[in-house]
Amino acid sequence: HAGRMLQGAYRIPEPIMRQYDPAKTPQENPVFRPDAVEKYQHPTPYGSCPPGGTPTSITTQATEHGPLEIVQVPGRVWLLTEFPQTIRMVPTDGRRHSADPDPSFKGYSVGRWEGDTLVVDTIAIDTRMRNISVGRTGDANAWLHSEKEHVIERFSRPSKNYLMYQITVEDPEVLVKPFSSAPHVWTLAQDPNDVWTEYICTTNEEPEVYKNLDSQTKQEYERSGRDGTAPAGRGR
Repeated sequence: HAGRMLQGAYRIPEPIMRQYDPAKTPQENPVFRPDAVEKYQHPTPYGSCPPGGTPTSITTQATEHGPLEIVQVPGRVWLLTEFPQTIRMVPTDGRRHSADPDPSFKGYSVGRWEGDTLVVDTIAIDTRMRNISVGRTGDANAWLHSEKEHVIERFSRPSKNYLMYQITVEDPEVLVKPFSSAPHVWTLAQDPNDVWTEYICTTNEEPEVYKNLDSQTKQEYERSGRDGTAPAGRGR
């Protein structure tokens, strides 16, 4: 996946950077249980550095546009994202989910092939992990999940230059019904020098700065997050 977080530095029109065409492949937003809204729908706190997990390390590329690298070796696949910097190891050796897995931000994943499609099945995702750009785009639309969250990701490569990604999220305590995304499309890197690099997010003084911002600036930030863009001056 080629990209360098262009939308964070430049105001590029959304249709240029979007990963699917809603007119051709519409996507229904997650439908939340009424009793779950207050508990689970919480934006990412300003100035924080949430860890990259499942599925956020991939879905958040709807706004970050950082590189994704996939490395396949016998019996496993590695999924590497530049930001949020995440390393996921997915076994493809036929093993099943553990009966009592330890929760982690990446969760417990197993992979299998359905024809030319890699299906990654993940459970035991730490409940502190927010779903960012799972459905509506941006940090302002982030939502938490319960211990029952179950994520199924599908990766396919319909042609040499494109990678398709589609996700289904099940969580009976939070969602009225499973959420299934539209097929998202990435272009493959064309430049051999376009490689995955180190990108570190640090929790610095920004939370303190945010406390002292005037109410109008805070409202601007909250509004901007709903459409996946960041207000001027926001950084990591």
